[in-house]
Amino acid sequence: MPAKESHLSGTELDSLRLTHMIFHVWNPLNDPALTLLDAELSVEEGTYIPFFEERLRVASRGTQFIFTGEHRPTFELCRDLTQPRAEFVPLSKALASAFSSHHRGRQMAAGVIIVALAQVTTSAGVLPLVFILKLDHRPVVTYRLTQGRGDVRAQVQHILDALVEDRAAVQRSALVDVSEHFAWDVLASERNEGVAPELRQFFKAFLSVEPREDASVLTRRAISTVTQWAKSLPPEALPEGESWGRYKERAVQYMMDHAEFDTDGFINTVVRDEDPARKARVTTTLRDQLREKGVDGQVFATKPNSVALTERRTKIVTDVGVQIIFEGDRETHRVEVLDDPEHGPDAKKIVIRARRLTETGAA
Repeated sequence: MPAKESHLSGTELDSLRLTHMIFHVWNPLNDPALTLLDAELSVEEGTYIPFFEERLRVASRGTQFIFTGEHRPTFELCRDLTQPRAEFVPLSKALASAFSSHHRGRQMAAGVIIVALAQVTTSAGVLPLVFILKLDHRPVVTYRLTQGRGDVRAQVQHILDALVEDRAAVQRSALVDVSEHFAWDVLASERNEGVAPELRQFFKAFLSVEPREDASVLTRRAISTVTQWAKSLPPEALPEGESWGRYKERAVQYMMDHAEFDTDGFINTVVRDEDPARKARVTTTLRDQLREKGVDGQVFATKPNSVALTERRTKIVTDVGVQIIFEGDRETHRVEVLDDPEHGPDAKKIVIRARRLTETGAA
């Protein structure tokens, strides 16, 4: 049996398309029940479709979960929704109701729960996916210009229950695969992604899922991916004075400095380059490697102590046997390695800044 895919490739991301979509209105202040709009939205003619398809691609980089347990009613709804001749409207309403019911006792702003069917072209053929998206209402001000007597006037209207094409309006999203083609069953994300335990708690209850991989495993894999990727970079991709070890140092330091992993923050920490074009190219290759390893888009608590001490440490040894050892990146530990041309073409000068020194050894 071939290994399951751990990620959506770039080609697969490009092939993601919505096929059915419907709105379920949620306004807990006016009506605690969901109100179903009685017609599907067109996915062929609507000018809003590019916005929702972009949200679909963003959701594809969410935290990976797998279904667990024997009682999985939401999984069964998603599976039924992807079947040929499925009754899309009643099944989508049941799915939206299940989504909203798990918000009881939590804050959930008024808005819409969108249930959609999507498809992706993979090596196994065209596969169906279920896409669930919660969009908050955003107050907007609209105006219309009218011609008055000798002047132009603006009529302003304040609309409270409005949807805007702004990714900040996305509260939660889930992309569900019931085909077993991928190593994950659900890719999930929420607006406040830094609160990973809340994300896991909500989707555990709603979908009966658990994170696919342990945070310690993901921490180690993120660092090892950077190490392997950095070693493969050609010399022309490196800024002057940079080496593969520097990238690894910064990857380790990121895990030590941050409680939660964020892909964009991680990449921005690891890749440093004053040449914007070169930096963009290198950043793309690192993101591709993280996606291939199933790390891109994941949200997890960083576990730097789960990384072997030999991996966390950097050791610099001079030609006379002097050793400098530290964990993380050299900037944090105020270590500089500079060229020293006065003492030879390959000579180096090491500068270590410290507030105090402790000497040990025989008296």
